[in-house]
Amino acid sequence: MKTLSGKVAVVTGAAGGLGREMALAFAAEGMHVALADVDLKNLSSAKIRAEEKGVRAFAMQVDVSKATEVESFAVRIESEFGQTHVVCNNAGVSPLGAAWEASVAEWQWILGVNLWGVIHGVRAFAPRLIARNEGHIVNTASVAGLISPPGSCAYNVTKHAVVALSETLYHDLRERGSAVGVSVLCPA
Repeated sequence: MKTLSGKVAVVTGAAGGLGREMALAFAAEGMHVALADVDLKNLSSAKIRAEEKGVRAFAMQVDVSKATEVESFAVRIESEFGQTHVVCNNAGVSPLGAAWEASVAEWQWILGVNLWGVIHGVRAFAPRLIARNEGHIVNTASVAGLISPPGSCAYNVTKHAVVALSETLYHDLRERGSAVGVSVLCPA
């Protein structure tokens, strides 16, 4: 994909941080943006900031840990824009603590957002991109997907899994001759 202007970028975790900056960077390139997050107030602000760049923006409150919400988001994007071109599975959370200190609920929460959120994003959007044989999936991991710093066991586990998922997705797409691309971000 050489031309970005007029195409559609999807960003989860778009209410703040890296997700918000991704959305605004895509908008600055002339891409329309579809934004998802659980934080509706800051998500609305990100939508307004994107629209100020002269593009169309759509925002929806989505809990990426729930497959039905991610699929509903994908369907709504189709009704708003017709199709997607870049999908950024970026939503993430990061509780800190040693492996034995995190409660089962904390493990379930971080696995739900950081890993299942990416899985749900891939399952919802990859078939749509594959059907058109065009587009790119960007999964946000972290440097914690490559190394394992202390005090963030649950986070490290999810981010290593996102790296493995992304690498395998890349190979699966190549094996099938698909032109859909895959990247994994590992910011430090």
